[in-house]
Amino acid sequence: MNRRTFVAGAAAALTTAAVSSACTSPEPRPTPSASRTPSPRVPSPRGPSPTPRPATPADWTALAGHLDGRLVRPGDADWTTAHRLYNTRFDTLRPAAVAYVRHADDIRTALAHAREHAVPLAVRSGGHSYAGWSSGDGRLIVDVSELRGIRVEGDTAVVGAGARLIDVYRTLTARGLTVPGGSCPTVGIAGLTLGGGHGVTSRAYGLTCDSLTEVTLVTADGRRLTASDSEHPDLFWALRGAGNAQFGVVTEFRFRTRPAPSGVTGYLTWPWERAAAVVAAWQDWGPDQPDEIWSALHLDNTGNGPSVSVTVFSLGTYGDAQNAVDRLADRVGASASSVSLRRRSHQESMELYAGCTSFAGDRCALPGETPGRSPEGALARETYTARSDFYDRPLDDAGIRTLLDRTGAARGGSASIALTALGGAVNRVAPTATAFVHRRSRVLAQYLASWNPGSGDGSTIRAWLTDTHQALRPHASGAAYQNYTDPGLTDWRRAYYGEAAPRLSRLKRRYDPDRVFTTPQTL
Repeated sequence: MNRRTFVAGAAAALTTAAVSSACTSPEPRPTPSASRTPSPRVPSPRGPSPTPRPATPADWTALAGHLDGRLVRPGDADWTTAHRLYNTRFDTLRPAAVAYVRHADDIRTALAHAREHAVPLAVRSGGHSYAGWSSGDGRLIVDVSELRGIRVEGDTAVVGAGARLIDVYRTLTARGLTVPGGSCPTVGIAGLTLGGGHGVTSRAYGLTCDSLTEVTLVTADGRRLTASDSEHPDLFWALRGAGNAQFGVVTEFRFRTRPAPSGVTGYLTWPWERAAAVVAAWQDWGPDQPDEIWSALHLDNTGNGPSVSVTVFSLGTYGDAQNAVDRLADRVGASASSVSLRRRSHQESMELYAGCTSFAGDRCALPGETPGRSPEGALARETYTARSDFYDRPLDDAGIRTLLDRTGAARGGSASIALTALGGAVNRVAPTATAFVHRRSRVLAQYLASWNPGSGDGSTIRAWLTDTHQALRPHASGAAYQNYTDPGLTDWRRAYYGEAAPRLSRLKRRYDPDRVFTTPQTL
């Protein structure tokens, strides 16, 4: 089942929350293998590297024998599942192999193979890269899905880099704890954290990376490092916002946990003729609410005409949430045509936003036999592309009109514009304290286009996305969210990293001088 379809249906049935695209919107709306040859220790390179030679079939066989994890190659039974990412747009990519690493020595072995044979690398956790850069033609994918352990030590959560977000929530909420994160259940904790990590508790608890206390990783030269405020603090700074496929392969995170109280989920709709008033009211209301109240405004067009809605999640009382949405309606100048507020446990709220209320256990996963999937998985992949903007000030009347006109102009697929309220704990962190510099923005916008791959290549709705981004860019700050990777940005260094970019480039040269970890947007 496609998670987008399921959650929309659940929202209607439960009168709770609606989701435009569950894994692709900024926030929601309501057995061990056979033993192998032990991995050899790979020393850090010293002196000039030998001239690489192309990998032969025998070299790939040797790599498979040296890994404790599994190596999947084209032609193997699980290849179709192993090489695919979450987004079906990238099914045509043809990587050379997927190495499901089990520990740091496996990572070292894969890195040594890549160096010796000049095989480009891709690092993959959940496989949700918006640009498809956790794969690539001819690349060796280092997949960390086997590193999925989660344990609690006092007020600290120790989480393997391959853990899926839904498993993190389920494990921690069982102990009354949580870490701030997103909503898509199959997203890997690594990609989310290393690029920032927005979610429904961010205004109360900060970004996912703001709860990080320590990161363990293997660098390009095979060293296993621990980065924290006291060890390699410069690297720790960089990993909180600019860590995806830049400095090494992360194996483990340590997070400071937060309480996981019950919350209130809310969903409000207005008729489209009220959309301008809703946008104007929400953008002044959402970012200025108490920290415990998060919200997002959604403008959608699925082919049946445009719609406007607001999603709310509060860690406060039911009465506080009720008063907050009443204040919003007062600003709009009209009551919502539908309102749903419901108090839920923290776990129930996260399951709802993940689209997994009806999917117990391993059903809340993508189907498959490879690590990170489940034979019982009931979720489906999606076909989409997206772009983003940060807004430092409210839209004026012209900007609101552009926003609504662009929503109404969508053709050839489904269009969604999601505006997420920032502020709160996110903005109390100094812009220079981490490599996530977007600490003064009021709103994060994501413009998303999706389509049925069986009906064409989505060219019409993709053109809508390009035109929409260009039309709204003059009203935005010029910054973009690095976790919504955008290959179309020509000024991506400034857009993602702002004034942190020069320092990040220096650290890249220090920790990966040979540029072992590369993408089209490598520092």
